[in-house]
Amino acid sequence: MSTHKPDRGTTDRLKRIRHKRYMKSFFQKSLLVGLALVTLSACEKDEERLVLQPEGNLALTASATTVTLTSDNAAKEAMAFSWPAASFGYPNAAVTYTVQFDKKGNDFKTPVNVSVGNALKYTPTVADLNATLIKLGLTPGTASAVDVRVKSDLATFTERPAGNPLPSVFSNVTSLTGTPYRVVLEYPSLWVPGDYQGWAPDKAPKIASVKSDGVYEGYVYFQKASPFKFTPAPNWDNDYGDAGAGKLKAKGSDLKVSETGYFLLKADLNALTWSATKTSWGVIGAATPKGWDASTPLTYDAATGTWQATLDLKADELKFRANDAWDINFGDGDTKNGKTADGTLDYGGDNLKVTTAGKYLITLDLSQAGNYTYTLKKQ
Repeated sequence: MSTHKPDRGTTDRLKRIRHKRYMKSFFQKSLLVGLALVTLSACEKDEERLVLQPEGNLALTASATTVTLTSDNAAKEAMAFSWPAASFGYPNAAVTYTVQFDKKGNDFKTPVNVSVGNALKYTPTVADLNATLIKLGLTPGTASAVDVRVKSDLATFTERPAGNPLPSVFSNVTSLTGTPYRVVLEYPSLWVPGDYQGWAPDKAPKIASVKSDGVYEGYVYFQKASPFKFTPAPNWDNDYGDAGAGKLKAKGSDLKVSETGYFLLKADLNALTWSATKTSWGVIGAATPKGWDASTPLTYDAATGTWQATLDLKADELKFRANDAWDINFGDGDTKNGKTADGTLDYGGDNLKVTTAGKYLITLDLSQAGNYTYTLKKQ
């Protein structure tokens, strides 16, 4: 078999053909990569164009700047808040609104939020607005300054997912002076008629079962040593009296306190037991004249049924306690168990805060069983 070696000319032609094929392939691949980069860049630009930007001002207006709320008008409209639609840079955006309330000067660190959906107006009833002010910890019967604003969010981003750059839009802040009223909660009760008040159940003070569990307690002032009984209604259809040794029984003999005083009465209709503990009240804490070392006494005012004192207080904390001891003490709220301060006292509750030093009229009101309250009025 014969062999034929290609001449140099043929070899050069083959090299040129291979080179052309390589350059064509390289060009095609480069073109594809370039097109991919252009497409990616275009997508990135499109993404940038989809970033929504809040626009314009959200101007909040209020129909009143001062409101004094009363339980008689609970179902009526208290006032109105209104604002224009927020813009997020494209038409027909689904926007939700939240009206925020906070104590003046607190910078909305702990606001009470009222969600109103996509409405552009909020018209709370007296009862609704009162509940909001009480949640803020305002004192019933006392005028207090409140800041109000509206927060708007694009509905899709209300939950603020990680990495979402879209901020809420806030309105201007408007100030409101509001005076809430005390809401007296009704609980199952026992009436405490006795010689001290003419044996009239319908006019007698009450003790209450806050947990509706048959265990009752409350505070009663006896202006003299007196026999008394417990009745489950403001009449004499049934009553509970003494069975001896701290025990109760239906239609038992008279119960008694042996001296004048302000008594904590307890009755357990499950165990059929009762007790009466005489109390005198004071304030204690770093805000008070004696600090945390001893109670500064309050004086009972029979005309108002409250304990009172006018004292120089420091900007600090205090509590109410009975008999210069810690067995019976009151604060407001219980943050460890998720209960915020609301102007109603809680056994063993959180310390009460005095925000500004000065002379204060301190009032402790234990006359409504289960609805114990206080006021600190700067003089």
